[in-house]
Amino acid sequence: MNKKLSGLVAVVALVLVALPLIASCAPAKEAPPAAPAAEVKPDAVWFRATCAMTGPYAASLLPMVEATKEAMDYINTERDGIDGVPWKFEILDDGADVAKAIANYEQLKVKEPKCILTSVWHSGTAEALRERFNEDGIICSTCAPSAAGVYPAGNTFPIIVSYADGFGLFCDWLAETQPKPIKLGFCTWDSTMGRAILTDECLNYAKQKGIEIVATELYGVMEMDVSTQLTNLKKAGANWVYTNTLGFGTVVLLKSADALGLVGGEMHFAGCHFAMDNDVNYLAGPRGEGFVGYHTMITWYETDNPVVQERRAAFEAAGRGEEVRSQPWLVFRGWFQLMETIYERAIAEVGWENLDSNALKDQLVQLKDYDAGVTTFTYSADKPEPRHARIVQFKGGKILPITDWRVCPDLRPAEYK
Repeated sequence: MNKKLSGLVAVVALVLVALPLIASCAPAKEAPPAAPAAEVKPDAVWFRATCAMTGPYAASLLPMVEATKEAMDYINTERDGIDGVPWKFEILDDGADVAKAIANYEQLKVKEPKCILTSVWHSGTAEALRERFNEDGIICSTCAPSAAGVYPAGNTFPIIVSYADGFGLFCDWLAETQPKPIKLGFCTWDSTMGRAILTDECLNYAKQKGIEIVATELYGVMEMDVSTQLTNLKKAGANWVYTNTLGFGTVVLLKSADALGLVGGEMHFAGCHFAMDNDVNYLAGPRGEGFVGYHTMITWYETDNPVVQERRAAFEAAGRGEEVRSQPWLVFRGWFQLMETIYERAIAEVGWENLDSNALKDQLVQLKDYDAGVTTFTYSADKPEPRHARIVQFKGGKILPITDWRVCPDLRPAEYK
């Protein structure tokens, strides 16, 4: 064998020996990436709240509890819950006692799984807990929209227009449609809710509209006769009387006015959203004829509305008469449909694992003209309140709109504009 051939054989032999070593040192081929784990959904979305189910407000607030249950049942059965997850709820009784409501809230907020949505339906409670909702990372939906319960803007989102803004809409209607001079007197509860329209913003707005405020009369939540207060307003020259009360408190006013012969005369009566509810219309009967005020939602008598049609059919099938057709059965259907949408938008953006009150709030403050079937919702970061309402009237035993939907004047405190 010549030298060239023997050298070639040696090189080949070395290569053959080295190949296994090279192969053993090469990086292993990457395995294909594992498929992402399916997102784990919770067993339920919890809504926990405190409400006056006993005490002076029970007659008006108990329907809210029942309406909440029915609205959640509807979302669960007819709309497959929230992204396929059902609502569950727990509501504790506070008897409209603010200290008890705070204690209930402290108990509910630490329960597992944590809820990020709660509600309060009493003005004093809303004001007392407003800052805690921010601190604890919980969104509060409320039917008690006093300025101090909402501002500075944070995690509280009223379901209806504020008492102040609604009063402003009433002033607009009054100035545009009623004979002059307009001399307005207040006859309202001596409570957080009742005084919510006795603000500089409300009083100044009425004055700007050419409405003279002639007197203010207050009465206790448990008073059953306000003849003295109405007599004082008559002496002061009031030809319009406005009340910021609900349910039984409004009925007391109308019964007292009727006893004094003021119903259907030169003195006219008006009230806030809750004063215009179906329970007041039913209990007041003929005494309420002509009573007017602003309202944020569809009424039971607008039977061309699909939600009203469905609710009426359900009530008739269950044998539930006119006397129990309170407004919350319409209000909460719309609100929980909205919240279903807000939850699902938030989940689509951040996922279930990152769902918190900030994710819900981000969606709420972007909301513009959302049609909930019973009203339109619009919120923003600086004004987390609905804007739209109408003037409605008790007429012939019904509650009927007498204006189109309008955007209410913005009468929140000046420092928050």
